[in-house]
Amino acid sequence: MLLSSAPIRSSVNRVKRAEKPSPRVRRTPEEARALILGAASALLRERHPESIGLKEVATRAGVSHALVTHYFGTIDGLIDAALEALADANRQDLTRRITEYPEEGPRAWMEHFFAWVMRPEAARLLAWSFLSGKTTRSDFFSRRTRGLKKMADLLEARFKDELDLSREDVEFVLLLLMSSTFGYAIGRGGFWSALGVDKPREEEDAMFQRRLADVVEALIADRARRKSEGRRR
Repeated sequence: MLLSSAPIRSSVNRVKRAEKPSPRVRRTPEEARALILGAASALLRERHPESIGLKEVATRAGVSHALVTHYFGTIDGLIDAALEALADANRQDLTRRITEYPEEGPRAWMEHFFAWVMRPEAARLLAWSFLSGKTTRSDFFSRRTRGLKKMADLLEARFKDELDLSREDVEFVLLLLMSSTFGYAIGRGGFWSALGVDKPREEEDAMFQRRLADVVEALIADRARRKSEGRRR
């Protein structure tokens, strides 16, 4: 007696339906880039840039490896873009705070900036870009966008009438802030362990940020006082 093939066909049909690929998601180029950058940033919160590959980013984003290559070329190109996106978002947010909340001063702005620098992905990307020599390349994003110059323009205009700081004063304060915070974010563990603190806590970070703000505020006040005294002579 022959067995009925109906159950077999039914089972095969169920398997085919299960294997049917999901419909392709249509995205604009901007949406696709943002999705990929988001996936890269998520991975960078977990690991060092050198341990991440394009295929892994594609898997995390749920897109093809070819699409990631199409938009960013290499893993270095993708990481450069991820750092640029992070820095640009922070600069825009900081610019908004400076222009929309005039009652805030340098201490509040530095607190915001320090919090960004201390984010795991930001610290890892900064270390990678400086130690690998990326920042010296002519095509590195900071050379193209001149974001620090834009911030200097904004602060010079903001303090021109209030404190009468020179352009040189503004640029020095920015250089002091950038080198101090970047250096701290990159070398935090080593610095504190050399001082006998093997596991620095948020309290140590807050102390550094607070003392740095004290230095910057004192410097700004001193420069304004010297210029005022010079005009009275």
